[in-house]
Amino acid sequence: MAERTGVLVAFFVATWLTGLSLATAFAAAAYGFGRSVEPERTDLISLAIFGVMGLASQAGLLLAPWASTRGLTSRIIAALLMGPAGVSLSIFAYEGFTRYATWAIYLWGVLVYAVAYVALVRGGLGRVRER
Repeated sequence: MAERTGVLVAFFVATWLTGLSLATAFAAAAYGFGRSVEPERTDLISLAIFGVMGLASQAGLLLAPWASTRGLTSRIIAALLMGPAGVSLSIFAYEGFTRYATWAIYLWGVLVYAVAYVALVRGGLGRVRER
């Protein structure tokens, strides 16, 4: 990957946009939770602290483009830093998938039921037979 500049630039942009987006999402969620639980103690300093925590949680992903062009030690360190956030993200993705997969199954069921009712009312799915 390091030999092709375009691929490396795309990899850098993808990892940094993703890492910064995830860090921002973490900070916003933590800040929102703090505002709902202890609004009098949650201020902009708290938001800054949550932002730093979000960046720290994404350190491995943010280092990945640089580490991928270096030796084995750098790549191992970046991979280890990515581990906890990667596991958490995969759990969240699984929960989201199961929620939306269930929703999609329900929607599909409604559509199939609608088609079945139309077929029952019309006496079939094809053209209406002339009598």
